[in-house]
Amino acid sequence: MKPFTKYLSLSILSASLIGIQQNVVAEVMEEERNDPVSMAQFVTPGMAELELYGVLGSLSGAAVEDLDFYKFHGQAGDVVTLDIDAGWGGQRNVDTVIAVFAEGPDHRMLRMSDDSYPLDPGSTNTLDSRIDNFVLPWSGVYYVGVSHYPRYFRDGAVTASGAASNGDYRLVISGVSSSTTFINISVKPGKNELAPINPKARGRIPVALLSSDDFNPVDVDTSTLTFGRDGTEDSLEKCNKPNADINQDGKKDMICFFDNQLTGFRKGDLEGTLKFQKKRVNRPAIGCLNKKSKEKNKTR
Repeated sequence: MKPFTKYLSLSILSASLIGIQQNVVAEVMEEERNDPVSMAQFVTPGMAELELYGVLGSLSGAAVEDLDFYKFHGQAGDVVTLDIDAGWGGQRNVDTVIAVFAEGPDHRMLRMSDDSYPLDPGSTNTLDSRIDNFVLPWSGVYYVGVSHYPRYFRDGAVTASGAASNGDYRLVISGVSSSTTFINISVKPGKNELAPINPKARGRIPVALLSSDDFNPVDVDTSTLTFGRDGTEDSLEKCNKPNADINQDGKKDMICFFDNQLTGFRKGDLEGTLKFQKKRVNRPAIGCLNKKSKEKNKTR
């Protein structure tokens, strides 16, 4: 009887973005428009300390009304610090107010700070705001608002009335642990529903990393990509530039190719793991596929 080779219907069950070292400080620039809260800029502190550079209004001329909102994903129990530095002492002085809110639709205010006593490291004036030892009560998305005196925040991520004041600031977010996000991945894109792999065959396994609103393959450090039975296999051959729209959603996706012989898959395996780091601050992500579908929508 002719020997029978069982094909592996591979289900990629985890694709982790490994967090960068905790002592790394990442810098991010504010992106307008990030007001009202529904347009909050998504930032990823991860395990690092994130320094976010922003401007309320403008750095010159007459003051205009402006608020800045950011959002991040944290884990229950994280002890988070939100610290404004150089609001007073930057290019244009501004007496900041900072607050953190729960998710919508109500955006309940959880903490707020105007001034910081005593003077905290990184600031030259107690007018810089700071929220210390904020223990996240649940896992999920939190919103951070930056305003100025006397426009104090209220529930709903709105502020009291008051004269406009403009200036620049540095918002430092620390204490946020890595979270997990599902990302879209397609094994052998363009093939049938299943992704059969012969563990003994030579050749390459194509895996597509699909873009989404929260994930851009451009940010992937391809030198850290591993793929295989447990995710530690150094099997990458190459990655194409993110220029193919695999799932026709208008976003550019990236296809990477892995040496089948180096992935370590065995007869009967139904799971595999893809791991990599992002070039900047990142958080863990998971790309899932099951035997019936080659793609799974992103969840959080």
